Parts: sequence; structure tokens; C-alpha cells
Amino acid sequence: MPRIKQTDKLLSLKEKMKQLAAQAAAIEARQKEQDRKDDTRRKVIAGALALEHLHANPESEFASVLNKLLGEYVKRPADRALFPSLAEISEEESALIQHNLNNRREALAAMPDGSADAALQPAS
Repeated sequence: MPRIKQTDKLLSLKEKMKQLAAQAAAIEARQKEQDRKDDTRRKVIAGALALEHLHANPESEFASVLNKLLGEYVKRPADRALFPSLAEISEEESALIQHNLNNRREALAAMPDGSADAALQPAS
């Protein structure tokens, strides 16, 4: 039986490494896709629960806070139209809301870990 040359063995191992790397990348891509789907499902469930509570208890503190947050963060007219309780806003108001949100995001990004809670609070 002829002995395999070191260069042939090296090429064979490198080819196996490429195949394994491709398999690992495919598994990581599937996991990332599943993570995105799970995150979307979590958001849908939490949003449905929040809206159900809002409609069932319109005078609650939760409803007040949720309406305030929706008013501050939902800026696109098409998105605001999905919430009848939100007043229509002008493009200037929408731009101002976006500007304020961007400022909060920048402040949040500049904060050390664990101190972001204050930046997440809506403006009064």
C-alpha cells in the first residue's frame, strides 16, 4: 500500500476544514434565523398582551404609560394611524421626535453597562 504524501494529506485536511467551516456557518445561520423568529414572536406576544390590557383597563396607570410611550416613540404617520388614540403629527413634529430619540440612543450608547435605565425613560 503506497504511503500518502504529506502534501496530499495536508490538502485533504484543508479541504475537510473548509467543509466543516461551511457546515458550521450554515448551522450558525440557521440559529441566527431562529433567534430572529423567536424574538419577533416574543414581541408579538408581549405586544398583544399589552394591547389587551390597554383595552381592558383604559384608565390604568399602565394604559397611561403605554399611551405616553406610543405617543413619543411612534413617529411615522402610517404607524400612528394604527393607534386611533394617537393624534396625527406634522412632519416637523415627527422630525423632532426622531431627533430626540436619536439623542437618547447616543446617550445610551455612551453610558457604561447598567446605567442605561435613565436614558430609556421617556422625556417629560
